[in-house]
Amino acid sequence: MVAEDIKARLLQLGLNPKDLDPILHQHPQYQLQLHENKLSVFFNESKKKLQYYVFVDFNSAKMQYRSQAHINAEKLVKAVIGKNKTSLKVLDATAGFGKDCYLLALAGCEVNACESNLLMFALLKDGFLRANIKAINLTHDDSQTVIDEGEYDVIYLDPMYPQSGKSAKNNKDMTFLQDIVGHQPEMAEILLEKSLKSKIRKIVVKRPVKSEFVLGKKPTSQIISKAVRFDIYAKS
Repeated sequence: MVAEDIKARLLQLGLNPKDLDPILHQHPQYQLQLHENKLSVFFNESKKKLQYYVFVDFNSAKMQYRSQAHINAEKLVKAVIGKNKTSLKVLDATAGFGKDCYLLALAGCEVNACESNLLMFALLKDGFLRANIKAINLTHDDSQTVIDEGEYDVIYLDPMYPQSGKSAKNNKDMTFLQDIVGHQPEMAEILLEKSLKSKIRKIVVKRPVKSEFVLGKKPTSQIISKAVRFDIYAKS
């Protein structure tokens, strides 16, 4: 059962509160709440004595620092935009918490962001609303369908992959995504294969730095950082 204040927020976001019931019922450790005026998911695991909130906040100190720093120095921006001088139309087919599509929009891209999980979509749309972000067109849709339908310069893919060790323990956002979406290695393969068959000429895939290539397919080029790499597939 969703509280009245949360129902009001969901309706403000154009969502039907009842549509979220199946996801919340499936994951009883997560409770939908309003926390400091943010649509949030409260994690409560009494056995592990863990409690915390998960939400999207583009006004956080960390995001503000990244957005106000040299945006063009971001590895993500270098991978997607490269040396292009004109504004690019980018499809972020796996939006998640929206950090990457937000940075791409700040770098001047025209971004369409797609999130297929309704609960994640609700949190992300609330984050966009509170931050008054209008430069990104956010949709709740099947990524495979969106790839076929749009006219884009670049497709950006950040598929789920298993978190391990210290990073998994300390990253509550990724733990939340793993719980509600799960690790879907086949989805990365499906999305890349579909993207490569599309008419879009450039695909960028974000991967753990030591992971194998999706589909075993070697990229045209790469941008590599300490923890992740961006595999770039460019069509001639």
